[in-house]
Amino acid sequence: MTKVQKGFTLLELMIGLSIGLLVVSAATAIFLSAQRSLGFQLGMGDVQQNSNFGLAMLTHDLRHANLNTPSNQKINNKMVGSGVAFAQENYPSALHASLANSAYSAQNAVDDATTGKSDQLVIQFVPQYQIAEASDVDPDDDTKKINERLLSNTDMYNCEGTRIEFVTAKANEETQAIRPTVVQRYFIQKLPDALQGSDGLDRYGLYCDAGHYNAGDSSITGLNNNAQLLMQNIDAFKVLLGVKNPGNNQLRYVTIDEYKNLMSSITAEKDYLQVISLQVSVVARSATNVGADASLNNKTITLPGATTAIAFDGDANLNKKYLRQLVTQVVGLRNTLGAS
Repeated sequence: MTKVQKGFTLLELMIGLSIGLLVVSAATAIFLSAQRSLGFQLGMGDVQQNSNFGLAMLTHDLRHANLNTPSNQKINNKMVGSGVAFAQENYPSALHASLANSAYSAQNAVDDATTGKSDQLVIQFVPQYQIAEASDVDPDDDTKKINERLLSNTDMYNCEGTRIEFVTAKANEETQAIRPTVVQRYFIQKLPDALQGSDGLDRYGLYCDAGHYNAGDSSITGLNNNAQLLMQNIDAFKVLLGVKNPGNNQLRYVTIDEYKNLMSSITAEKDYLQVISLQVSVVARSATNVGADASLNNKTITLPGATTAIAFDGDANLNKKYLRQLVTQVVGLRNTLGAS
């Protein structure tokens, strides 16, 4: 008796394989689409987290500009003590001979990740202080009293993370003379080699450099030394000045060069254009690229105050593989009541 064997025919097998391939292809497409979507989301989240956190630190620092300075709460490029430093006129005369470009706010001052240049912002302020009586050698013996006044800060730190400390003021000594004026410079700089990628595109960051000077000093101590990284993967940094017109109190935003040009023909102090706010902008780049989805990243970015879109250094196709976002923050300078 012949036993009948059952199985798939060749046609059935081919149909089954075809259906299986279709299912696998659909699942693979869904997986790859989800993976690309996750890559985009992670990249954008990285950009937003980096830029928002960094700008929060930056704006906190900028609000100190003009604090306790001798500029009568006014910020311009002609008064000593101006909270935003534009020129040597904003510093005591004893410093003039030693001042370098790093002591001034300037437009298009430093190289960045674009075919253009980024701005540099320099602020100055005198930290808040408290006056207290010094302890005596022997509180019960008047002949042994030191009778000093001590100046102490309120746990303030400069942008490099160094605690701002004061020296002792003796009896009847002018306390203003011994309080340091803090100078802080914000600028773009290429990241160290350890933070560079392997794809050939240069990576930059936003740095802050801090220094200080006292009355009578001939140089700014600490400036151009030990700058600290505030934000990684920042391709460009732009500053606009919020300027109040003394004639009609209208506010407008201008670039640093535009402001200097406007002030160049003004000689009367009552007509000075006072800076009362800052608009700072950064172009933040994702830490990793989005690979094959570069064709979907067609966004162009135009910096505030500019008329043309940014062009980035390096290979154009490789640049498209990185997500970028323009983040802007307006900072009201609260120590500018004299400009009202």
